[in-house]
Amino acid sequence: MAFTELSFLLFVALFVVIYRVVGCKWQVLLVASLMYYALYDIRAFFYLFTAIFTTYFAGKILYKTKNKALLFATLAVNFGLLSLVKFTDLSAFKIAIPLGISFYTFQATSYIIDLYRKKYPPADNLLKYALYLSFFPQIVQGPISRYDAISEDLYRAEADSLSFSRGLLLMLYGYFKKLLIANRAALVVSGIFDHPDDFGGGFVFIAIIFYSIQIYCDFSGGIDIARGVAYLFGVELSENFKRPFFATSLTDFWRRWHITLGAWMRDYVFFPLSLTKTFGTINKKSRRILGRHGGKVLTLTISTYIVYLLIGIWHGGGFNFIAFGLYNGTLISLSLLFERRFNAVKKALSIDDQKAPYRAFQVIRTSFLVFIGRYFTRSGSFSQAMFMLKKTLRDFSFRHGDFGVEPKDFAVIGLAFLVVAVISSIQERGVDVTERILSAKMPVKAALIFGAMAVILYFGVYAQGYRSVEFIYRNY
Repeated sequence: MAFTELSFLLFVALFVVIYRVVGCKWQVLLVASLMYYALYDIRAFFYLFTAIFTTYFAGKILYKTKNKALLFATLAVNFGLLSLVKFTDLSAFKIAIPLGISFYTFQATSYIIDLYRKKYPPADNLLKYALYLSFFPQIVQGPISRYDAISEDLYRAEADSLSFSRGLLLMLYGYFKKLLIANRAALVVSGIFDHPDDFGGGFVFIAIIFYSIQIYCDFSGGIDIARGVAYLFGVELSENFKRPFFATSLTDFWRRWHITLGAWMRDYVFFPLSLTKTFGTINKKSRRILGRHGGKVLTLTISTYIVYLLIGIWHGGGFNFIAFGLYNGTLISLSLLFERRFNAVKKALSIDDQKAPYRAFQVIRTSFLVFIGRYFTRSGSFSQAMFMLKKTLRDFSFRHGDFGVEPKDFAVIGLAFLVVAVISSIQERGVDVTERILSAKMPVKAALIFGAMAVILYFGVYAQGYRSVEFIYRNY
């Protein structure tokens, strides 16, 4: 039951009514979440229940006694199952591929690590904890929540009219990005990547730009829908994207893209690695040889490489994904290494970071670096990624075959993405667009909401020749 199916909207509407009528709020959410998961594939409960039971009971012990062996064993079980799913063809064994296993595994493991660190008390109810891991809006593709940040909303929140309205607006915006932009862009990208010999290198690069637009509108659109549905039940999920196309560096891009995954890697990989005795020893020895700055950069570089290698592997087990991680780790490490010299050059040339021309240059430069990385994640293999990259650099022609869409679809993509860009630009200035809409006069608010619904239905659901495309991160 995908977010874009009518059955999903009916499912949400049914449980919103039940939620508002009955008094057992969190119990309703648990029933809804387990039912949603069962409708996907009841066999996949094995993975979800393993995560729930192992981390719930291990967490209670870890909070009382810092048993490192138990912590590592519980992590091994959960990441072992995740690795099995990621790197084994389960369909060959007729085993169900679990929905959202990456997301609830990260939530479950963050919970037991936090308890080991005594960050907060353990959950006092197994069923409540089960809701934390299975909450149906976020289980498909995130965001990755933390127990202490979401538990109060899950167990005690009430959905007031403001929360409900905010949720509807977020859902509309998510459907706008997914149905009008991402699904159409996906067809263009597939048309070029599936038949690369029919297209010149110029159109291969254009396909990468379209893929960057597709993956942003697909992933952030799905997150908007998830957050919107959660708001209908009075639950606030973490923001997962902050206008990444306005990033001024690759580091800044990753602070804005899939924020909850980056925060998870920072808190449970980067910082713990940096504080180990091994890294402390490396830091001391490298400072004696390379100097204070050089030693600091070396340890940061090692941690950075490990984090981005893990992010690459999280996307998939092929070498193209490993290359994607190494590509990002290398560029960010180089920026750390040459940061002082680059700042000195900017000072010598009297370059002001806050001036519009230089910021525009930074945004364009960052976007180009992101586009290069997308060759690895869109391609089916490392060899295909290199083939498409070489084609872009060597074949400057714009010959083309069948794009897979009509010319009017390009117009829809362009105009719809322009709307997203304008909204993002306003948000980048610190304006809460949702709040502005909700505080507008009723005729204006109604016109915007019903107008958006009409556009989504006409161009995104009932458009002639329209084809639906599954969410990219649905099976992560």
